[in-house]
Amino acid sequence: MKRRHALVICHDFPPVGGIAVQRPLKFAKYLGEFGWKVTVLTADHVYSATPDPSLLDEIPEDVQIVRVTDLVSKQLARWSGRIVGDGSTSTPQASSQARRPLWKRLAWSAWKWAQAHALIPDESVVWAMLAGFAARRIVRQRVIDCIYTTSGPQSTQLAGLIASAFSRTPWIADFRDPWTDNLHFHHRGWRASLERRLERMVFARASAIVTVTDGFWRLFAAKYPHRALDIHVIRNGVDEADFPPAPARHKGEEEPFTFFYGGILYPGRSADALFQAVHRLLQNGHITPQRLRIQFAGVLDYPGHHHHTRLIRELGLEAVIEPLGYLPRREALTRMLAADATLLIGDQSEQAKDYVPGKLYEYLYAGRPILAMLREGEAADLIRREQAGIVVPPDHPDAIAQAILHLMAQPATERRTWNPAYSRRAQAQQLARLMDDVLAAVQTESTAWSSMSWDV
Repeated sequence: MKRRHALVICHDFPPVGGIAVQRPLKFAKYLGEFGWKVTVLTADHVYSATPDPSLLDEIPEDVQIVRVTDLVSKQLARWSGRIVGDGSTSTPQASSQARRPLWKRLAWSAWKWAQAHALIPDESVVWAMLAGFAARRIVRQRVIDCIYTTSGPQSTQLAGLIASAFSRTPWIADFRDPWTDNLHFHHRGWRASLERRLERMVFARASAIVTVTDGFWRLFAAKYPHRALDIHVIRNGVDEADFPPAPARHKGEEEPFTFFYGGILYPGRSADALFQAVHRLLQNGHITPQRLRIQFAGVLDYPGHHHHTRLIRELGLEAVIEPLGYLPRREALTRMLAADATLLIGDQSEQAKDYVPGKLYEYLYAGRPILAMLREGEAADLIRREQAGIVVPPDHPDAIAQAILHLMAQPATERRTWNPAYSRRAQAQQLARLMDDVLAAVQTESTAWSSMSWDV
């Protein structure tokens, strides 16, 4: 059987790191096993807080990568000092607005205006327009059978809209997060109306819609009931091949109990309540600094921000909190497996109930007890269903403190059994089947149209 050819369009792809690149990377890695050759269309010169060139080693040799320069992101990188895409990375030189030269402050003000009034739906829209026309050329030159786009950024879907409209190639739009119903969507007036119109255009044009949670499926099905049968759930998951062998569990009595957190923190996803809980445990004498270690791998504070770093110092937690910075993926997973427990910090908004952080699936595979600071919802239900840990509110220091003490008092256990339904390979097979179905439906429709009798 002849292999079919898929064009995967995504803004972030290795050497950019972080959890968001895992979905398109693993689809590119495994779709070939299910009869689909892959070409990836992605961005070059990407501003990123989490570069990880080691991920390039995972891309199969037969996967072709076409990179389109993100002009806006490239300019951001020049201002910040952090750029990914040309084989090198540099460390941002964070400084306050007040210390910047006048021209930089004026440029920053102009940038903020452009973000609000010109770069719609997001700062990647210029790249998306260029990528859309690049995709049109690729479809024509390489005989693409199906286009797959995955967002965020949401402008990625506009690249698929352009490519599909000009080429009439079947198109699957994958929403890892909602667009105008996103918990971070705060626009109003004409901007909100325009983005809702763009979203409707994507849902009207795409051959099929994919999302990652049951809650998102319900949201989209209620909003676009005429497309409910075309909306599918393909969850996030884990590539077992990423993980090194689990280390032997020979913990000495004097070694601290270690929690591991991997990911990004920002104002809506804060560790404040966790730090306050640890501070209270230390103040009340329930634990000593030598008995507890909390490792943070990833972005503790975004470049130019120092909130968590300052709070650690103010609460006197330097001996307990261990910021590791962004680690190569293999090293981060090694530390995850070696930890006594893992930490999951969710967004504090009530809207977060339908979100399932991609990191949760890695924690489930690691098999260590999870301390999850989450709103009640799908992720909390998953942890309880898998009997994987303790769920507490993300803004309740006393509940967090009690959960820490409970986990520290438990005897060491073997890793939990892994649910293979969350395998990245299995999810790639789901996507391959969906692409097969979409292509078959288009071909059936085309055959029916061409065989229609026009006799009067």
